[in-house]
Amino acid sequence: MKEWKVRQKVYHSLNSSEEIGDSLLKETVVEEFKSEDIIRRALEYPASSSKELYYPGKSFCIAVAYAALLEKHFNEPFYDSLDDAELLFGNDPYFQTYSAAQETYDQIIEKFPFDLVEHPEKAGPHFQKTIQYFYKEFLLDEKGKSYAPTAST
Repeated sequence: MKEWKVRQKVYHSLNSSEEIGDSLLKETVVEEFKSEDIIRRALEYPASSSKELYYPGKSFCIAVAYAALLEKHFNEPFYDSLDDAELLFGNDPYFQTYSAAQETYDQIIEKFPFDLVEHPEKAGPHFQKTIQYFYKEFLLDEKGKSYAPTAST
């Protein structure tokens, strides 16, 4: 099993869904399924401070950000991650793999603000939380390093 998958599994084994704080029941969710809306919302999400979360646009955005971070920290090929059905650990009912939505992903990737993945402090609050969550979920934050100190970062 790949290192990033082991780390993700350990994180979810150690934390209940209540501790993770990933419940959409606490959020205002707006569903928009037209391709152009998904693309627009995925590209808006990194800078957004909206009270609403727009799905599946947010899911596409998070998948792209996760794939970029997995490539950076674990040398995982970007498109392999995007095509992995378990990229988001099965926790996101809106997630689609790259193969299932290639045209949509390609349009998002073409304009995606990858600089905000590298510098989340310049991003909106939701995206900052997403990036912080990535570091927790893959045991790359200070607490996580105590469980998996040999990260290949």
